[in-house]
Amino acid sequence: MTTAHPRISDDLALRHQYAIRTCVPERVAIPTTIAEASEIMQLAAHHGWHVIPWGGGTHQLIGATPAQADLVIVTTALNRVIHHEPNDLTISVEAGMTIGALRTYLAHHGQMLPVDPALPDHATIGGLIATAADGPRRAIYGILRDMMIGISVIEINGQVSKAGGMVVKNVSGFDMMKLYHGSFGTLALIVSANFKLYPIPTHHGTVVATFSALQSALSYIDDIVASQLTPVTVELIDQAILSRLQLQGAWGVALASEGPLAAVTRHQHDLTARAHHHGGATHWFIDALNTTCWHHINDASSVHTLAEHTCVIRWSTLPMCVGEFIERCSLYVNQLGGDISIHVRASVGSGYLRISGVDATTQAAWFNAIPEALWIATTTPNLPTYWHTPAAGFDIMQQIRHEFDPQGRLNPHRFVV
Repeated sequence: MTTAHPRISDDLALRHQYAIRTCVPERVAIPTTIAEASEIMQLAAHHGWHVIPWGGGTHQLIGATPAQADLVIVTTALNRVIHHEPNDLTISVEAGMTIGALRTYLAHHGQMLPVDPALPDHATIGGLIATAADGPRRAIYGILRDMMIGISVIEINGQVSKAGGMVVKNVSGFDMMKLYHGSFGTLALIVSANFKLYPIPTHHGTVVATFSALQSALSYIDDIVASQLTPVTVELIDQAILSRLQLQGAWGVALASEGPLAAVTRHQHDLTARAHHHGGATHWFIDALNTTCWHHINDASSVHTLAEHTCVIRWSTLPMCVGEFIERCSLYVNQLGGDISIHVRASVGSGYLRISGVDATTQAAWFNAIPEALWIATTTPNLPTYWHTPAAGFDIMQQIRHEFDPQGRLNPHRFVV
């Protein structure tokens, strides 16, 4: 145990648990309070250490290998509910709390934070904010930044800084807290966040429509989006994901509905009728089966562990361009090689492309061939790039990063900036 701080360890076995590809940190800190985290950040500033924030570790294969890792700060012991106002539908939680633990806590109050990322029992609140992780229900509820009303962070010098508050409409001027969403640990260490909540719907149901042709599935999606129906998910899934649900078909569309029993029943019947009109077969998932169904679909985008010759590319395009994107990927399989699995949030035009059986050179070729790509997650430590540079605003991103972290000590060289 290092004498620098009782929560900092240089134990070799512990350090290897928090390695990022070939980079093993020099030391690991696991603070149990926000005050301890502040002390550790102050100590890191004093020594000029390069710091890697770490939540549940479910997204650490995104981005480049750290150029230097003097200290990993793990937030999982910061896992408490700070303040909950059930009548106001607001809550403040520490950043190391997992979304699964928060879901369980809120269920006792009949409330929810409608975010459904992969591996909810491991993914932490802070990590989800930092990586801009999403889930199927973003089709209706949006992403985490849309529910966030306040945040507390520890700046690079160890100072605790806050933005927002505990009321839903509390922002005047620039909304500082949104800066941390998708910052990938480059601006500050996120230690707590406040959210607006929603009542848990009384009933849930899912229709998965399966199709033999991509165009039929896309036509079905267009029909649903143009209708008066309001499913909370519009997920386009391929054969690999369908097989997890023990369903057959080339393509599937998973549509969940929530609310009063009459509304859910109407959606089940109307979604089924429209699927049959487009030549699809339908399968209903209700109650416990509904939960199991979405566990399989949500976890399909996981990048927590990847095989040596596998990568995941997150991409985004216009919803109307999803079909063209998928067809292009089918051509790339013939040109570049590999086996692909595609998972699409079809109504918002974002998704995940999992490619297996490809070496480092082919992974780089795939990434360069997809202008819609945002990032690539892989165990490969030496790709030319792991990010697509933003088309606009890159200089502003660099300036913001320099203002928050002039020496570039937070997550050095991992992110696009």
